[in-house]
Amino acid sequence: MRSNSRRPRSGADEPPDLLPRLLAGDEATFALVVTRWHPGLLRLATAITGNASIGEEVVQDAWASALRSLHTFEGRASLRTWVHRICAHLALARSRREGRGPVAADPTVLDLGAFDEAGGWREPPEHWLDETPEALAARREVLACIERTVVALPVRQRAVITLRDVQGFSADEASEILGISDVHQRVLLHRARTRVRAACDRYYRELA
Repeated sequence: MRSNSRRPRSGADEPPDLLPRLLAGDEATFALVVTRWHPGLLRLATAITGNASIGEEVVQDAWASALRSLHTFEGRASLRTWVHRICAHLALARSRREGRGPVAADPTVLDLGAFDEAGGWREPPEHWLDETPEALAARREVLACIERTVVALPVRQRAVITLRDVQGFSADEASEILGISDVHQRVLLHRARTRVRAACDRYYRELA
């Protein structure tokens, strides 16, 4: 889960001449953009498809599609958000073709009070902030538990929590990337965070 610290908007580090340089075929600029954005695109594609190899194929297709369509970019979102939306669209289409489509919404009861507006825990799980060697070792294990929990989430919950809590996209950006309403995005995110929080609490109860 992310900390309470605010992150800059995803397009905040994009130079104003980024699009013209890409349109002009500046290979150095394109290589830099790929270096910076590829890991996040791969995380998103893998979260949606549930398979790293398929995710890599999706990302390659996303880059190719983005380059072909670059002249159509209207600047209503950051360029990074736009590329991520292309990737999400292709990943969802690939998932549907291969029978990995969105799972029906689970009946998890939303614990909307567990997190603050920035996405941090209002009250972290017991022992989360301890710095003893034993606690640090347990924290590594609980992080692995979190990863397993995220992998097991319904696909759109995986995508939202990856965008918001791993990659730092804003609520508006995540909604734009996935093509969903802000309300739907918030519901998916709260369900995902609630499942992760429950997994952490359960892990620590089992240690007691």
